[in-house]
Amino acid sequence: MRVALIGNMNNNFFALMRYMRDAGIDAELLMYEGEGAHFAPENDTWEIEKWKPYIRQTNLNSGLGQYFKLSKEEIRKTFEGYDHYIGCGFTPAYFYKAGLQLDLFTPYCVGIEYTYRITKTKPVHYLKESIEAYYQKKGLKNNTRVIGTIDEESRIKAQATGTKCISLPMLMLYNKEKAINTDVELNRVIDRFKQHYPVVFSHVSHYPLGSRTHEIKRNDILIKAFAQFVENTSHKPLLVLFDYGEGVSQSKQLIRDLGIEDKVIWLPLMSRKKILLLLEHVHFGGAEFGGAIWGGTGWEFMSKGVPFFQYVDMPDSEFELKTKMPMPAFFNSADVDTIANTLSSYSDNPEALHRAGEALTDWFNKQAGESLANKYISLVKK
Repeated sequence: MRVALIGNMNNNFFALMRYMRDAGIDAELLMYEGEGAHFAPENDTWEIEKWKPYIRQTNLNSGLGQYFKLSKEEIRKTFEGYDHYIGCGFTPAYFYKAGLQLDLFTPYCVGIEYTYRITKTKPVHYLKESIEAYYQKKGLKNNTRVIGTIDEESRIKAQATGTKCISLPMLMLYNKEKAINTDVELNRVIDRFKQHYPVVFSHVSHYPLGSRTHEIKRNDILIKAFAQFVENTSHKPLLVLFDYGEGVSQSKQLIRDLGIEDKVIWLPLMSRKKILLLLEHVHFGGAEFGGAIWGGTGWEFMSKGVPFFQYVDMPDSEFELKTKMPMPAFFNSADVDTIANTLSSYSDNPEALHRAGEALTDWFNKQAGESLANKYISLVKK
């Protein structure tokens, strides 16, 4: 059975491809142009030579790009030779034009990418995005067998197309690979981590106050909680943040205002394979506090057994109903006082902190990783 995994935002399908090949399925990754160097497969594996034969670069953009430049036949030729197709990005639109059937679509964006207009200030952008939305919805309605998501906004839009929609998380992480660290700078960072306890680590991007993305990320909540924790601990804590996003300057100003500059280090944007290696040396993680179901950072923390803070604005019963998964046992709060108190109590009880990490690893092994990959495999085998 040959399976094409189309698009690679966040390296989701590169992870799925590796699990599928481990299971004996002839899966290949078909990448769009312009998906971003940060999410290139070589940034997600220490064994890129092993996987290169199963990665193909297409000449299609994940967007309007060549949509009108390429003929139906040219698009069909790009995707020919496979028994099953799983796609993200603009794949439904391309399959609509080519008259192909997409077995499974998994959106990577809240609300399903390319189904809404982002820009309304410039007429040319509004027109472009309107056209993209038109063809994407056509592809979802007419050329997609199943849409899989656990995001509520995406689910509502998927159901509006009339296409079958199931609860299916994005498969974001391959955790069956041993790190090969020869990076001198990375080892220096790890050495610095070892001089502190606890190390609180957040690789979430920073966005300016007032922006929609800021309301999703809310890095300021973790920063304020850490500052409060610092005032009341005898430990030597360290907050690790990344120079990533348009709101970094605002976060740095907040840190100055709180007087904790000497307790914070900023790391440059780095590949996930390096981040996963660093996570082996941290004690707490900080994810997103806007209320939505966690993003990629949460999966990464759980895969490494790092207890983390995150806010999901729903009771456990509702989460289970919508996602068909039990709520993982992360620290679910967006309250600064609660987060600061949790940092304090668990820092003083390393055994409890270790047990919290083990519970998350257990959840990941049962609900994500290889177990989740098997759900994808069962869908294409039907």
